[in-house]
Formats: sequence, C-alpha cells, structure tokens
Amino acid sequence: MLKNLVFPILLTLLFAFACKQATEVKSGKVLAEAYGEKLYLSDVSVEVPEDISYEDSVFLVQELVNLWVEKRVLLNEADKTLTASEKDKSKELEEFKNDLLIFEVLDKLSESSIDTSFTDVEIEEYYNDNIEDFELVQNIIKVMFYKVPTYTPTLNQLWSEFKKDFKSAHEKLTAISEAKGNNYTDRYNWVLFDDILKEVPINTYNQEHFLSNNKDIRLKDGDYTYFIKIIDFKTRNGVKPFELAKEDIIPVLKLKRQKEMIKEVETNLIKQAYSKNKVRIY
Repeated sequence: MLKNLVFPILLTLLFAFACKQATEVKSGKVLAEAYGEKLYLSDVSVEVPEDISYEDSVFLVQELVNLWVEKRVLLNEADKTLTASEKDKSKELEEFKNDLLIFEVLDKLSESSIDTSFTDVEIEEYYNDNIEDFELVQNIIKVMFYKVPTYTPTLNQLWSEFKKDFKSAHEKLTAISEAKGNNYTDRYNWVLFDDILKEVPINTYNQEHFLSNNKDIRLKDGDYTYFIKIIDFKTRNGVKPFELAKEDIIPVLKLKRQKEMIKEVETNLIKQAYSKNKVRIY
C-alpha cells in the first residue's frame, strides 16, 4: 500500500512546495524558469555539500536544475489534467502519516524492550543452519611477518629459529622490527591476504597457488628483509570462518528478534486496549 501512495504523495507535496515558492519574494541569480516560476541559485545551493570539488558542485547543480524543471512540467500537467478531487490527496497523506507513526512507535517500543545480547551457542547455531550464506569472496590468512634491516647480525640464525617457530626468535624479531622496521604478530585473527600484500613485497598472479605452496617465506627488498609465516589460510569461494561470520550474524539475529518483539508489542497493546474498554467492535 505504501508504495502505491508514494507517487501521488510526492506530486502533492511538490505542488504545495511550488505554490509556496511562487508567493515568496526572492532575488539573486536565476537558474531556470518554468510556467512563470523561477528557480534561484539560493534554492539549490543549500543542497550542495561544501566538501566537494568545483566540477562536482557544477554537475550537482545542473542535475538539481534539471530535476526541478522536470517536476514543474509534470506538476503543471497534473494541475491542468486532474480534477479537483483527483488532486486532493489529503486522505492518502493522512494514511501515509498514520503508517509512519505506527512504524515509529512500534520500532521505538520494541527497541527499548529487546535483549541485544546473544550467546555463542545461538550465533553458532545460526551459522551452521545458514552455512551457504557465508561464502568467502576474498582470500584470508592467519599470518605473522617481520620487516627487519638486512644488516641485522645473526639474521640467518634468526631465520632458522623463525622457521621452527621458536618463541625466542619471535621475541628478538619483534624487538628489532619495532625499532627499525615493521611487523604483524597477531597469529590468531584472520586478515585479508590483499591487506598483507600492501605491507610485504610478495608478487603473485595466483594467490591460491601461492598460499597452497608457501608457509615460511624470506624476502629481500632493498635494505630490508621480510620473514613471513603463513599459519593458516582459506581461499575465496570457500566458507567464511565462524570467527569472521560472527560479526555478520549478530545484526541479523538482532533484526529477527526485533521483528518478533514488534509483533509482541503490537499484540499486547491491542489486548490492553480491549481489556480497558478503550475499543469495542459492534
């Protein structure tokens, strides 16, 4: 029903706005004129963001002018063609207003009543029941890397210990890279492989092949050497891990719970109205 009301409502509002504009005394640069009504620069300048380029602002003003002209043409035709009763949309406007008010009050009451906390069991159950919705669109990895100066003493020894995943090697590399390089040491969280490629000089035309055939990688780039350890990976078109999917699931569960709460609130309000004899059906 709401969709069917949109066009007549817009026409009515635009017609009212046009009448209002016609009665106002304005001055300044005239951008367009239609059926005796003028569009001034001051009318559209308020709709142009201040933080856009000159070229974009000129384009936007042109679009606003074209839209204004098109609306005036249609409104003029509506004024000539439609009867007085056809142009009277007060009933539709009132119904539209009522629908909006009902939506707003139910949304507000349900929002204040809903419990937005979810257990891991609830989230994982949704994940397992809808596993087909969590397809990976990018390659992701669990990774650690260190960027250290190539002239670092005992670099070969550190590389040997790094490949064996010695804790002492990670501690030394962390200290060196924080002082004179860069690192990423969170081995437990998934990250986009593309983001890692922005930080390390890996060149590959086939990410999936590279990830499948590399684990410990040593690269030299200028004055720096990179130690990279790929701990785990998942390729695109696979299933997104639960740890990542969890962030997407919570809003879905919240929306589902709110829909249920809206129905509950609506039912309770109607029951209360009947119980207090505020409504009767004859």
